[in-house]
Amino acid sequence: MGCGRATVLVLLLSGAAASPQEAPSATFEREVGPFFKSHCVRCHNAEKKKGKFVLDTFDGNIAAHRSGYASILERLRAGDMPPEEEPQPAAATVRRVADWIQKGLNRAANPSSSEAGSGPSEGNYLPHALLFGSPAKETIPPPPRLWRLAPNAYLDGFIRDLRTKNARDFTQPFGLIPDPGIRDYAALYSIDGAATEVLLRNAERIVEAQEKGVKEFAPLMVQGATPSREQLEIAVRSQFRMAVVRDPSPQEIERLISLYEKNKKVADPVSAAKSMLMAPLLLPEATYRFELGRGADVRPGVRMLSPQEIAFAVSLGLSDRREPGVFEAAAKGGLKGRQDVATQVRRILDDPKFPKARLLGFFRDYFGYDRATEVFKDRPADVLFAPQQMIKDTDQLILLVLERDKDVLKELLTTPKSFVNWAGPREDKKTNQVILKRAVEAHPINDKGRKHPEAAYGFEEWPEQQPVDLPGQRLGILMQPSWLVAWSMNFDNDPVRRGRWVRERLLGGRVPDLPLGVAAKIPDDPHRTLRDRLQVTRDASCWKCHRRMDMLGLPFEAFDHYGKPRQEEPVVDVEATARNIDKKGKALAPLHRGAPLVTAGDVAASGDPAIDGTVSSPAELVKRLAGSERVRQVFIRHVFRYYLGRNETAGDAASLQDADRAYVESGGSFKALLVSLLSSESFLYRSTGGSR
Repeated sequence: MGCGRATVLVLLLSGAAASPQEAPSATFEREVGPFFKSHCVRCHNAEKKKGKFVLDTFDGNIAAHRSGYASILERLRAGDMPPEEEPQPAAATVRRVADWIQKGLNRAANPSSSEAGSGPSEGNYLPHALLFGSPAKETIPPPPRLWRLAPNAYLDGFIRDLRTKNARDFTQPFGLIPDPGIRDYAALYSIDGAATEVLLRNAERIVEAQEKGVKEFAPLMVQGATPSREQLEIAVRSQFRMAVVRDPSPQEIERLISLYEKNKKVADPVSAAKSMLMAPLLLPEATYRFELGRGADVRPGVRMLSPQEIAFAVSLGLSDRREPGVFEAAAKGGLKGRQDVATQVRRILDDPKFPKARLLGFFRDYFGYDRATEVFKDRPADVLFAPQQMIKDTDQLILLVLERDKDVLKELLTTPKSFVNWAGPREDKKTNQVILKRAVEAHPINDKGRKHPEAAYGFEEWPEQQPVDLPGQRLGILMQPSWLVAWSMNFDNDPVRRGRWVRERLLGGRVPDLPLGVAAKIPDDPHRTLRDRLQVTRDASCWKCHRRMDMLGLPFEAFDHYGKPRQEEPVVDVEATARNIDKKGKALAPLHRGAPLVTAGDVAASGDPAIDGTVSSPAELVKRLAGSERVRQVFIRHVFRYYLGRNETAGDAASLQDADRAYVESGGSFKALLVSLLSSESFLYRSTGGSR
């Protein structure tokens, strides 16, 4: 476009470091403090208190004034401060000050790894009894924060709402950590220079795509014509409503029209208009969720999120889209208290038309079965391996359990039902008849000798009527082929990782990471069973950690690493292999025999003595765990982490206990659990730290 491209906005979003070697306090003394004195303190001091905001007592300790610093950052990035009638600082100076504040807020919200409990993998550091051991009275809300949009919320939500034809045609600027588990944590992500470049290119393409689809923009896109002031304002208001779901302030309108006028002097009016319309797409509000607590005072040191903040938080908590009804309620003053929010959450959950991708998204992150496609495996000789379809089958089962919404966790762990190679009803285009057909079929030539994918579930024939009871004692998500494959190795089962999953996700325990210098390798002795080879972990230096995992994962040896049920484990027959030679005495392929299968395990030091003890099978294991109060509460802790984007603290005990009570009293309703969490003080309130 060649019109400056809203240069100041790009500088503010770029996040380039001002002085990476300099201590934060030194940067404050050298630049940030003088900036405040020159441009802020004259109005925002203890005497004038303009905007009820006092700045002259601020020092370089961002952690002590998080709310105040977050408000300063918002105003600097929006360009509202200093006011236009005041002397304006250089854009580069604004960028350095904003960058210093952002880095400080990140440090305050995400302590160093040496501080327990800061990252997603450290969520279980907090003792369970501290949260559920005794009744909690008052919540201690978290500090204000900015939460960068999740990748799908940017593509499927933000861009789609801008009236572009196909959101997937745009480049994704955001990513998530690749680690298994809950990954979308608010404190983990910021927007760097590389992401800013993508955002800028996307903004250009978005405006190009809007050119014909947004009628309010049409008068600005006529070559040779000069749009009126009124037409410019209408276009700006329309873009703000689509991008950040609010009307622009008079100052924002003036600033963008001024940008248009300046660019029109060096380019044609259409290019100037496009640059003007790009600017709202680059606002921090368009790429971050603002959760600063700009609403009403609740009690000393605690403020509620503003209605606009709540609308975004609720919408993006449940979906990748902005839900129109909750924004309408915000605009009409309908989000004044927790009950108002609970009503809106309940309404959205009951609305079958509004997509709620984050419902299934939680269970994918929690169980991790969707990682089945990431585990490389050779094609088995006896059955067509279809991990993508296995994931879809598990998706369908979870959606069914959520639809019934009773004893959700227990059902997910113990249901004998499953969908099997399921594609759903289809209409025959020739006969117009509804037919049922397997989703994936073995090719008669390319897959010769292989059975259809339903054989991995234990079926010889594909069951048309589904969901169907699985054969044998196969129960729940942990015995779905997708989960078994996701938590396996390339060529074998992985009882260690499976046991660690049970320890951390169901029992709320911790397993330290592998110490440096330790080679974690099970002996490659194909004539021995995996259980036998795993005895290497009984060494004293290993067993202190492996005792927490191995015996929880070994019951799943009832299945092979493709997720198929089995009655015995194939191992190399040493004697038969030694005799398997050709006429010249050259060794041929190894021969195998079936070794007796052992599926015994042990639940130890779980935190709930009622469930400790030996188990004989995976079915006995999951049934015992499914009835545990501790397991239920640990599950609720994980739900909290996913929907609030952070680890729980001791100050969240009241919110967690309320959520647990709502779940139990509703008969195990996941909806009731979400209504409680998304209307809780932990979700809606922010501590002010005395800075407001």
